[in-house]
Amino acid sequence: MKPPALFVFDLDGTLIDSRTDLANAANAALERLGLPRLSKEVIVSYIGDGIDALLRRCLTEERLNLFERARSYFGAYYREHLLDHTTLLPEVRETLEILRRQSQLAVLTNKSEPYARRILEGLGVASLFTVIVGERNGKVTKPDPEVLKALTEQLGVSSNATLMVGDGENDILVARAVGCRSCAIADSGEKRHLLESFGPDFLIHKMGELLGIFEDLHKKSLNGR
Repeated sequence: MKPPALFVFDLDGTLIDSRTDLANAANAALERLGLPRLSKEVIVSYIGDGIDALLRRCLTEERLNLFERARSYFGAYYREHLLDHTTLLPEVRETLEILRRQSQLAVLTNKSEPYARRILEGLGVASLFTVIVGERNGKVTKPDPEVLKALTEQLGVSSNATLMVGDGENDILVARAVGCRSCAIADSGEKRHLLESFGPDFLIHKMGELLGIFEDLHKKSLNGR
């Protein structure tokens, strides 16, 4: 199978493990508000739809009047600590470097765009991406099809030559909405079962398996060893 001309990647949970830094920032905001901390596991379950959604879920409906302050406190902490514990996930760097030899790469994330850029720059992979698109002015990018459609048009790539890669349902839904193929990454049986129900075109366990889907890329990965 011929590799896509464009690979579009989700960020959190797909390229990076940012769970600890996000949980710490959310708890820092809650503490500033005089509210009890939440467990890391609970906060992680709220990740995926942008920081605004994350904070609203942490506050619950009863405390949404505190949202603006929570967002301010979260931002003040996260800007200083977004790379304390955040790392690239296994096999990400090597896979991106192989893909970049013949395809364009982009990031489409519901994380705030300035945060996304700083993290990718800090981890030394920002230069591998032609475009990095994230949340702007509180508007999330997924599953809004217009954002992905605009990204493919900007790069001059048709939707049927684009593959959306991510670890969440929004990645599958936004790909389907614009006519792109999708590849879901599920690192557990429970997550695999959930993502399968959304019907991705491909389903893999870890990033390195992406190369095996496309014969040309698989050969390049073998030749590079």
